[in-house]
Amino acid sequence: MKLVVANVSTLVPHAKFRAAVRAIQKQVTQHFKPEWGIAAQLKPIAVSLGARKAPIQKSADAILYLGDSSSDPATGVDNALGYHAANNRGIPYGFIYLDVCADSKEPWSCTLSHEVLELLGDPDAVLTVTGPSPKDASATVYYDLEICDPTQGDRYKIDDIVVSNFVGRRYFGMSGGTGRTNHLNQRLRPFGVRPGGYLQYELSGKAHLIYGSRVSDQQKAAKKKMQHMRRNARRAGRLTV
Repeated sequence: MKLVVANVSTLVPHAKFRAAVRAIQKQVTQHFKPEWGIAAQLKPIAVSLGARKAPIQKSADAILYLGDSSSDPATGVDNALGYHAANNRGIPYGFIYLDVCADSKEPWSCTLSHEVLELLGDPDAVLTVTGPSPKDASATVYYDLEICDPTQGDRYKIDDIVVSNFVGRRYFGMSGGTGRTNHLNQRLRPFGVRPGGYLQYELSGKAHLIYGSRVSDQQKAAKKKMQHMRRNARRAGRLTV
């Protein structure tokens, strides 16, 4: 996959942005690919959303945008959606905003890592995995294939850049990979959640969220806000929360 990562932020220097993307490229190649068998080439670029007709890269398979504020009239969600629709309609996308990262109490590079890995795992935000119901182990529900949500809050560094932990194939009851439920080998059972994480499952057309014990109300609000701007807004659009 060719993944373009576009810096539309005025607050993050492009040199710092490129360093973060390089670290996440190492994470994808050295850690994520051996576990999930998915490779990607990340390309960092700088973009001005004022140039409404400026295609980023016709050969891109997916695009992520890093901006300052989700509500900013120039680089916020509405304008970014308009830009994406004008230039790259039909290509999977996602947004990362510094204000939402702050509300989530997470470094933006970690959120970017999170979004990169989840986009690679499910570009169209449609995949689910059958697993035991949290309320009745004899029943089954559909868990969204989100690779970093259950381990939210668990981080590590690559070249001094903070990146996100992620779940392994065993977490979803799949064979292969390392046999660990998560990359950092933290305590986590299959279909469980880390203290700072969350997961979503689907039942009868409705989405149900389970939060870890340390997730604050502020972080829950940030999660809800992100649902309307992340690539998985498409997932949320077909479900009742």
